[in-house]
Amino acid sequence: MESREDDPTPSQANAPAFNAPLAVLLTIAAFVLAHWARTHFLTPQQDNELLVTFSVIPALYDAWWRGVPLAQLPGGGWGLLAAPFTHFFLHANWTHVAMNGLWLLVFATPVARRLGGARYLALALLSAAAGAFTFMALHWGADVILLGASGGVSGLMGAAVRLIYAGGQPLAIGIRRDVRRVRPLTFMQALLLPGPRLFILVWIGLNVVISFIGFGVGQGMDNIAGEAHIGGFFAGMALFGLFDRPSRS
Repeated sequence: MESREDDPTPSQANAPAFNAPLAVLLTIAAFVLAHWARTHFLTPQQDNELLVTFSVIPALYDAWWRGVPLAQLPGGGWGLLAAPFTHFFLHANWTHVAMNGLWLLVFATPVARRLGGARYLALALLSAAAGAFTFMALHWGADVILLGASGGVSGLMGAAVRLIYAGGQPLAIGIRRDVRRVRPLTFMQALLLPGPRLFILVWIGLNVVISFIGFGVGQGMDNIAGEAHIGGFFAGMALFGLFDRPSRS
C-alpha cells in the first residue's frame, strides 16, 4: 500500500504555485523555439506544408478512410499517426504561444511535481491526442486545422483537479501546496464533490460558449476548439492514475 498524506504540512501549504519544474519550462521553451524557427527559417509555403503535415486536419483522415493511398496524403501514414501528438507544439501566432505557455505554467506545475518530467509529458501528449480525436469525431471530414497545446494543457488541468482539491482543500490553497504526497481524488470524486464539480462545470460551460461565439487567435486560423479542450480535459483526469507515482519520502 502507498503511504500518502491527505493534508498538507505547513511547508507544503506554502509551496509557490509558479516555482515550475524544469520539464514545464522546457516545454514552454519548445513552444517558443518551434514558433520562432517557423517564422525565421521557413517561407510561407514551407510553413503551410509543415502545418498541413503535422497539424490535425479531419479531411485527411476522412480521405484515408475512403481509400485514398497514404502516399498521396501530406506526410503519408507517419504524418497521420504523428499529427495528434505533434500539433501540441505548433501555434498560430505569438499570442497563441503566450496563452498556452501561461496556462501550462499554472496547471502543469503541480502535475509535473507529482509525476516527474517524463510522465508529465506523456500525459500531456496523450491528452492532446484525445482532444484531437474528440475534435475529429465532431468534425469528421471537415477541411479545418487543429493546432496548439491547449488540448494537452486541458488534460493537465483535469489531472491537476484531482490533486489541488485533494483532502477537501479549496482551489486557492490547493494550487499552492506541495502535491507530491497528497492522496488524489478518484475520477468519480472529482466529478461528484462540490468544489471540483463546480470547477468542471464552469470549464465545460466556458468552452461551449467559446465554441459558439467563435473566439479565435487570429492570423487566419480557425477559432479556439472547445471540443478538443473538453476531450483533453477528461482524458487527463481519467488517465492521471495510470501515471501517478507519489513520493514516499
